Amino acid sequence: MSTPTNNGPGQTRPFADILRDIRNGQVANDAADALQDCVEAVRETGKKGQVVLTITIEPLKGSDHALTVSGDVNLKSPRPTPAAAVFFADQDYNLVRDDPRQTTIPGLREVGRTTTNIDPKEVAK
Repeated sequence: MSTPTNNGPGQTRPFADILRDIRNGQVANDAADALQDCVEAVRETGKKGQVVLTITIEPLKGSDHALTVSGDVNLKSPRPTPAAAVFFADQDYNLVRDDPRQTTIPGLREVGRTTTNIDPKEVAK
């Protein structure tokens, strides 16, 4: 069902009114949701995003006056930059975590992490 309009001859019907008529307002709802999702992603990543609304208008087959109007919303959210890991290439071009050119210190070992919280004030005593 069409939204009534009080536009007289020569006046343009507001775009938002037409958008609400496409698929019973679902396109407008989809656009609003996509806009909110895009804003959230932009705030989280600090990168730009885009919401693209495409309105397609075609003549209705078999009619000289009727048109079909459809809408589609496409969200182009910014993606967070994936974390990178540092590797080194050994003499055989294999990726390894430790620099093969660096000598090891005898007796040096890796200390495991503790799962208990240590109060820095207690350590300083």
